[in-house]
Amino acid sequence: MKKSLRIPSDYRYLNEVHEFVEEALSLCDLDVAQFRYVSLGVCESVSNAIGHGNKFDLNKFVTLHAELTKDTLLFEVQDEGSGFDYTTFPDPTAEVNLKKEGGRGLFIIHNIVDEVSFKNNGSIIQLKFKLNRAHTVL
Repeated sequence: MKKSLRIPSDYRYLNEVHEFVEEALSLCDLDVAQFRYVSLGVCESVSNAIGHGNKFDLNKFVTLHAELTKDTLLFEVQDEGSGFDYTTFPDPTAEVNLKKEGGRGLFIIHNIVDEVSFKNNGSIIQLKFKLNRAHTVL
């Protein structure tokens, strides 16, 4: 199964993203916890693409691709921004960052997704979930 969704850079479209993820996950045999972790990882990635990547520019879009194989579910989120340095981001659990707004999205993603990779200078994030693994926060 392969499917795609393209939305404007506005949080009002996150419900469409959630429905897209829900439809993709309906083909998988996941328990409630796994379902929630996949949905959270994808929706957080799309939120980052809307706000950080496209900077809420309604003339720019976020494209989401889903691909289901026998063992994995792969989501790819692409924005039309210039990218970012994904190799360094502040640790939100560090004392100096605890009260700062933001900065937790990538931390969450890295802790609930089995494999995270970036392309195109960070304007594309790939999230790979192994279907035979129980997802838990590390």
